[in-house]
Amino acid sequence: MGVRAKARKFLLQCRYAADLSGSSVPACMEDLGFSTLFDPETRALIRGVAEACEENRAGISELVGGALTNWSPDRLFPITRLLLEQSVAEARFLGTPAPVVIREAVRIAEEFDQPGSGAFINGVLHRILVDGEDRRAPDGDARRRSGRTPRRRR
Repeated sequence: MGVRAKARKFLLQCRYAADLSGSSVPACMEDLGFSTLFDPETRALIRGVAEACEENRAGISELVGGALTNWSPDRLFPITRLLLEQSVAEARFLGTPAPVVIREAVRIAEEFDQPGSGAFINGVLHRILVDGEDRRAPDGDARRRSGRTPRRRR
């Protein structure tokens, strides 16, 4: 497992601990050995994703809620919700490519979340990061960057 994968898992664990305990994510990060476990570059990545999650929480929650089909965001398991938020933040605000973020999120979900959640997370993140606004033409046209015109629903 690579350093970035360990960093993503570490941040998820810190965010989960903060969610359960009501303390801040930075406090949980320090409690779990943030300063000693990671080099400065990896610490910057972790901090960046944590800050992007916090600063953009409402927008990220709206994106996740909009990508759920026949599912309410409040029904998500905490790990699932946190992992989706973290993945969207990393792709949208730190510029990590969507395929990388999706692949890592599925791996983490298979390790920490409920059985079958990897496929669920894959679908939701794909709707947000690949099918969503990132795929729209710069002028707001609904055509995909590939030049195809989307099919009309009947």
